[in-house]
Amino acid sequence: MSKGYTHGFLESLGLCIFCLILLCRISCGAHYQYEACVPTDCGNGLNISFPFYVPDKQESYCGYPGFVLKCSRDGFPVLDLSGNDYMVENISYRNRSLHVLNAAVLRSDGSSCLPRIRNTSLDAGRFDYVNVTGLRLFSNCTTPLPEELLKYKVGCNSSEDGKNWDVALYEKDENLRKALETCDRNVVAPVEGYYVNERIDGMVNLGEELRRGFVLNWTASDCNKCEDSGGRCGFNATDYQFRCFCPDRPHSRSCKPEKPSIKFKMASKYSTYAVVFREPNRDVDRYGFRLKLSLENVNTRGNYETY
Repeated sequence: MSKGYTHGFLESLGLCIFCLILLCRISCGAHYQYEACVPTDCGNGLNISFPFYVPDKQESYCGYPGFVLKCSRDGFPVLDLSGNDYMVENISYRNRSLHVLNAAVLRSDGSSCLPRIRNTSLDAGRFDYVNVTGLRLFSNCTTPLPEELLKYKVGCNSSEDGKNWDVALYEKDENLRKALETCDRNVVAPVEGYYVNERIDGMVNLGEELRRGFVLNWTASDCNKCEDSGGRCGFNATDYQFRCFCPDRPHSRSCKPEKPSIKFKMASKYSTYAVVFREPNRDVDRYGFRLKLSLENVNTRGNYETY
């Protein structure tokens, strides 16, 4: 075997080893966005991951714009809807839904007085109600209350002189117009519609009704395909596109590699041979086997002959 050939072979072998080491170093260290988007919680064990994120615990690219959660002092995730804090009781990532409870109601003293809450409206591009109806909460209602509204009185006087009462009725109630004429202030609180049909004669157990909470669906990108492939979902605010953060790098939808095109495979094949097969048409007899290094023996599938 000539010295020139030996030198060329060793040079090629060294280059191959260098490439393998480089690839190992790249693959062994997980991508920083993948590491940053580890699911978290607020202390109660409820998993928080895409599309939600907690700014104090996660980067903004780990969630979808507008899906910010904050952690309450008692360890619950809190979602802001129109200035109202809603405790997140449960999240179903497969169904893309969450069950929320109004924090002001939960923190009330349990009396029948109306908690001071604001109107709740949803951004149609983020959340949708699931089986929800509106409960109108009226305050500063003058006395004497009209006979039609007596059964809607929630048992709490909203003024020091005892002359103003609070009432509550559903939005589709036939006496809603009378309440609008009698009371100065009203807000709409969403409640689960499933229980509305069980009420008789408009009687409302206000605390029980509001404490049930309600369910929301979200409309952000589906994360299942990315997670099933071992990735962590995220969002690129620059191009406003979903990203699947994988140990190697971000991908568009999942971590599973796509099949390369024929052109890519052919280019990759021959570039590999160009590195290894530096001197064709020579026989090498080392380590108990012989390889006939000849590009003429490379067939359309990239095979080579062994002896």
